[in-house]
Amino acid sequence: MEEAGERLETLKTGVTKLPAIMADQDREEVASIYRAAHSIKGAAAMLMENMPSLASINKVSKRLEDCFKLVKDTPLKIDATTQTLYTKGFEVLKNLIDRAASPAGLSEEMGEKILQASLPLYDKLENNLKDLMSGKVAAATPKAATPKAATPTATTATATATATPAVANAVNQVMTVLKPMLQGLKQAESPETRKQLAGLCARLTKIGVGIEPWQVLVKTAHGAIANPKNSFKVLANPIINELKQGAELLQAGKASTIAPSATLLTLAGTKAAAKPATQEITIPADPKEVVKVLLKTFNKQQLQAIAQLLIKHVKS
Repeated sequence: MEEAGERLETLKTGVTKLPAIMADQDREEVASIYRAAHSIKGAAAMLMENMPSLASINKVSKRLEDCFKLVKDTPLKIDATTQTLYTKGFEVLKNLIDRAASPAGLSEEMGEKILQASLPLYDKLENNLKDLMSGKVAAATPKAATPKAATPTATTATATATATPAVANAVNQVMTVLKPMLQGLKQAESPETRKQLAGLCARLTKIGVGIEPWQVLVKTAHGAIANPKNSFKVLANPIINELKQGAELLQAGKASTIAPSATLLTLAGTKAAAKPATQEITIPADPKEVVKVLLKTFNKQQLQAIAQLLIKHVKS
């Protein structure tokens, strides 16, 4: 539910700014919205064997994911009707997740009822999108890329953004390991079960071979699992969530931003790596461009720390 809440925020922001996002030649924001729906779908699929009511969340997020998949590589001019349909599609998913998170919970029957009622909405949205893509509604003309040059108003900061190759189908490959791993973490603790979990984790090193940030994350997770001081209950959330998020970054070609959290490092008995020597990035004067640079450079934990520091200094 905690992860779903974060993904819902990404979707909410996305559908609110959808016309501008869709018309932008930089497809990263659209891809981020698509990944948010994809992540909710995958998490629900992983858990619905024991919680059948999550099947409705899995199916609805799949329909929403499909609608973003249609256009994530195509700049389009979104009309009011299409944006309204996207908004309604988001609200259906939010309704299901809010119900699942409530004390009363989401029953399998209610989830199915909401799902069936929403299917015509997603059908209509997909048809509208296909009309846009076929040219019945003109596609937006991408803005010409503006060459970036050093200017007196640009500022230099420490850190770096390193391009890394995307690993095709990384999320699905990792999920085939995380599903049995989650089941193992629900079992009674024993040396044999811990050994099996460590073996599952070791399989992940075969994905993203040669990509150091991913390999470091996997080895850190392996060390946390192998440490007999860590209970399965303590391990479950950081292990599953961080490996899943790492897989998403791996697939998106952002492996350079993958890093184990302080929590995972502590569980593995590993000290945080020393920060690298000063490496430079250029901070543009345009706030929107600054955001793009930060998103490409830092991982989620680093971005949260930056945001907190900015807020602190602005208020002081």
